[in-house]
Amino acid sequence: MTQLTPEDFLDTVLVPEKKTDHVCWQCKHLKPVLQGSKFPPADVIGWCKKIHWPHYWCVADFNVVKKCYAYEARKKA
Repeated sequence: MTQLTPEDFLDTVLVPEKKTDHVCWQCKHLKPVLQGSKFPPADVIGWCKKIHWPHYWCVADFNVVKKCYAYEARKKA
């Protein structure tokens, strides 16, 4: 039996609604929209927990983000 890190455990329990190649998808600050959630608009993939004033910044699939000051990779290689 393998030991899961807290991040790996959450990845198995909290299933996102959709996957995308958006740059924010690889950031540890992204809080994805969970599968079966009916609240957010269809184009929103999640919220950034780092860019938070006054509320979480919504990340839409169509936003073109090439670089972000708050970006931190999810998994250390």
